[in-house]
Amino acid sequence: MSSAPKNNEAPTRTWRTLGLRLAIWYVVVTLGSYMALAAILPLTVRSLADSEGQRTTESALGRYKSIVEAGGTDALRAIFDCHGDPQSSVAVRLSDERNVEIFRGSTDDASGHVAADLSESGATHLASRRAPMGWHVASSSVSQGRQLEVVLHDDAGSRMWSHARTASLWMLACGLAFAVLGALVITRRALAPIDDFANATRGIVDSGDLSLRVRTRGTTDGLDRLAALFNRMLARNEALVRAMKESLDNVAHDLRTPLTRLRAGAELALRGSGDAASTREALAGAIEESDRVLAMLTTLMDITEAETGAMKLDKRTEDLSDIAREAIELYDLVSSERGVHIVTRLSPGVLVSVDRTRIRQACANLMDNAIKYTSSGGRVEVVVTARDGVGVLEVADTGIGIAADEMPRVWDRLYRGDRSRTERGLGLGLALVKAIVEAHGGSVAVRSEPNVGSTFELRFALA
Repeated sequence: MSSAPKNNEAPTRTWRTLGLRLAIWYVVVTLGSYMALAAILPLTVRSLADSEGQRTTESALGRYKSIVEAGGTDALRAIFDCHGDPQSSVAVRLSDERNVEIFRGSTDDASGHVAADLSESGATHLASRRAPMGWHVASSSVSQGRQLEVVLHDDAGSRMWSHARTASLWMLACGLAFAVLGALVITRRALAPIDDFANATRGIVDSGDLSLRVRTRGTTDGLDRLAALFNRMLARNEALVRAMKESLDNVAHDLRTPLTRLRAGAELALRGSGDAASTREALAGAIEESDRVLAMLTTLMDITEAETGAMKLDKRTEDLSDIAREAIELYDLVSSERGVHIVTRLSPGVLVSVDRTRIRQACANLMDNAIKYTSSGGRVEVVVTARDGVGVLEVADTGIGIAADEMPRVWDRLYRGDRSRTERGLGLGLALVKAIVEAHGGSVAVRSEPNVGSTFELRFALA
């Protein structure tokens, strides 16, 4: 019985891997460059050798021309009778104006054969024919209409050509070795970040540990920037998952109490012994707890919609002071009953582009918190101003304040500080305020001191 594979990863064929393809492309490009250089080098050397050989031949032609002009054919014949220049292979031909050969001489058999071959090829003059490799031809007119031609073999040029071909072969061999070695090194270094990506992703998939990160090298190349962005995405996902877990834990904890009360009320109604008043009271309590659960779930859905950008906002240019005034009017009666005095400083003409209903809801949540945690005889101040291109709404109270260690978490879902648990609440008001304001592109801030009071601030860009 065969065992099932441990993962769903398909086997990767070696010839299909990115590393091998990069290595092959590197070898092809590098070796092609070396081949081009190896081809250009001999051609360049040959061109230089031909030019140098032709200059040597023309120089020899000048010397023999001077001899002919000074001593005639006899002087030229005397030179070759003495075997000419022993350090060079040269042949000389002198012809009249009708191209009838007057004199031919050579220092060795090789030069004589080349001169004879060129002469027998049917050319009017030797210089009009292309000489074999390493041989050069030059001609010049001399006195009495005669033509002097010189055929010379350039040993230095031949040696340069031979050395150039040998150097080209060595260049190709070295180029192949460097190409293979370079391909191995470069592909390994280039693919290292991709391997890090794969290892980190595999580790996250296998273990579910979102704290794993891709190693960065502190460079500014594209792969390193991508790794940094990938790590930022992992950090954000880790934070979201942690927040979801905390929210689920808090929801489970906070729903336990109202659901227990709901069940107790239902059981009390069922056990009722015909007392209609007790039954109605139990059912009323059950309805109240049901409303509490529904409010919690509805608020959580609103926060999620705002944070994910799914909340529908009917943005219009509104006066922030008018919105604050509407929220204050909603809490006039509540503040009077609790003995809390409301003070307002609302500057007119603070125009912002917002959804009026949602911002009024956020302001109302701040008013509710401020009045709830402010003792009788205290004060709540609402201020709307415009400064530095920003519309600012502040709600300040003289309540119990917030401890310094609790300040960073007051905007979290379902978080309630120890001192705030004396009042009935869901722990979602400030989280909803933050989500709504940030959905409008604004920001929130809080300043507080225990037993002195708190100031919550909402900022919006002016329209």
